[in-house]
Amino acid sequence: MTLIKATGNGISNQIASLDERKRSMQRKNAGEAYLKHATYFQPKVPSLSELENLLLGNKEREEETPEVSAAIKEFQQLEGANSRPIKGPSAPVQTIGGPTPEKTIELLEKVRSSALAPVELTPEDLRVAASATAKIQQVQTQITLNQEANRQIKLEVKKQKEQEAEIFNHSILSDVQSPKELKEDLVNLQKKRLKEQAIAKYTYQVNLMRYGFTNQQPSFFRIA
Repeated sequence: MTLIKATGNGISNQIASLDERKRSMQRKNAGEAYLKHATYFQPKVPSLSELENLLLGNKEREEETPEVSAAIKEFQQLEGANSRPIKGPSAPVQTIGGPTPEKTIELLEKVRSSALAPVELTPEDLRVAASATAKIQQVQTQITLNQEANRQIKLEVKKQKEQEAEIFNHSILSDVQSPKELKEDLVNLQKKRLKEQAIAKYTYQVNLMRYGFTNQQPSFFRIA
């Protein structure tokens, strides 16, 4: 009885030992296969120059692997962070102004470009860019109105000179004209002047409405 029990235990131990050796061999084979695969099929991590060529379109993009996609995204984020100027407390876009309207537009375009530089835009970036665009359009409209005002001023100066010359000619002819004829000429000249002023004011109002301004904007147009 004791012999049978001892023999049974021996067989069980042998089976357990064989199973352990089999599992050990499987682990060894799996480890060797992994190392072999890692040696001959390493993930391709692109260099910095390769990424730049891909992003600039100087090289056709091959089949994109997850490693390449991750590297390109990281490169774009680093480039965006490096190219974005260092900011202190940002001033409201509406307060930005240069010595001239053209310089103001240049500054606003830089603000807009800076806001749109990050790869992942935040709501604040979009708000700043939209505000800069609206301010640029407003300044461009003011430039257009300023040009129109200058044109009107030149026309008024020209008409004034013509009328002064006409009055001078009338003063010369007044010696041979009757008082009635002289009065009629002066009345007609005054009517002509009032008509021209009415046309100029009407043109001014039309331009204001066309560009979305009230009759109190812009101040430089009223001064002109």
